[in-house]
Amino acid sequence: MEKQQFNDIICQRITQLRTANNMTQEKLAYQSGISKGGLSEIERNMKEPRLYTIIKICAGLGITLKDFFDFKEINDFMDKL
Repeated sequence: MEKQQFNDIICQRITQLRTANNMTQEKLAYQSGISKGGLSEIERNMKEPRLYTIIKICAGLGITLKDFFDFKEINDFMDKL
């Protein structure tokens, strides 16, 4: 259950950051060096993103891994562990 909640939070975060940067899935996928289909599956929580993929997405967004994980929902999740 906790792992699924974590995946939900991470997948939603990727979508949130992409849309906040006015990027299409195609543009983020290209800038991250991952496939558009793979990104789409991650955002729809059909595929669990590995850390390396998250790092590539961060590079595509122009943010650090610290920036990626600095948000309320992940902090709330960690407080419950």
